[in-house]
Amino acid sequence: MKKYLALILAVMMALTLLAGCGTSGNSNTSPSASPSTSAPSSATPSSAAPSPSPSEALTGNITADGSTALQPLLTLAVDPFKAATGFTGSITINGGGSGQGLTDVASGTVNIGNSDVTPEQAGKDGTGLVDHQVAVVAVGIAVSSDISANIKTISTADLTGIFTGKITDWNKVTGWTGGSVPIQVFYRKAGSGTRTLFETYGINSKLSDADLGAFANFTKKESSGDLQTAIASGKGAIGYETLPYCKDLTLLQVDGIDATYDNVYSGKYAIWGYEHMYTKGEATGSTKAFIDYVISSDFEKTITDNGYGLSSKMTVSR
Repeated sequence: MKKYLALILAVMMALTLLAGCGTSGNSNTSPSASPSTSAPSSATPSSAAPSPSPSEALTGNITADGSTALQPLLTLAVDPFKAATGFTGSITINGGGSGQGLTDVASGTVNIGNSDVTPEQAGKDGTGLVDHQVAVVAVGIAVSSDISANIKTISTADLTGIFTGKITDWNKVTGWTGGSVPIQVFYRKAGSGTRTLFETYGINSKLSDADLGAFANFTKKESSGDLQTAIASGKGAIGYETLPYCKDLTLLQVDGIDATYDNVYSGKYAIWGYEHMYTKGEATGSTKAFIDYVISSDFEKTITDNGYGLSSKMTVSR
């Protein structure tokens, strides 16, 4: 009997030990954090790197020179561009004329070469230059106030006669209602995009600086601003000027057509060109961002408010 009791006690103790081990195993099967199931950390290779902020991405120096016709517009773009993008660097926009801008961008002296004409029109090698057309600019025929009182429109034939030195008095011009008034001609230096546009699409005639300088009634001006001032203060004066500089000047019609952008868009007015920002190779970084801003819809109102036209509205092309 004692043997049976001992055997029963031994079996009961064994069962108790097995039950205890089973309970301990179940407690370890509940979910717990482990290296393989934890949320990805910032060091995980598949994590996307954060995009740089505008102030980090847009900095450095942007340099441009060339067209004095385009210079005022790009100067107006500087502050809103900085505000819109967080650009923290410097932007320098100088004049010098379209030819200078094309030369300097080709040599790497500046990031952007501004021009009213193409390299081919300017007699330059455009190899490697990338064109960014940013606006349209018209060239008006401006006269001093004493002249505008006596004539409203001028023919292409008379315009050609004046700027080739063949007509030297206003009383020889068709439509003139006054007496004898000597004509004072103001023209831009060689390399000026404004001059190239006028000679190409206005009079279809080109003379060298030496030829023009030989005419006693001709005076050369270095920039659009200089020519504007000369006409405004002159007597018997005439000159060609881009519309951004004509707000305080009186313009003659050409063959009865006003120098307006509606007439430019429709092809009625012929003396116009595209405004170009050239880069050496594709624009990158801050330079690209600046050009993109100038051609964006955000800047369109500034373009039209300041005497330029929109390329998107052109129904004719060159």
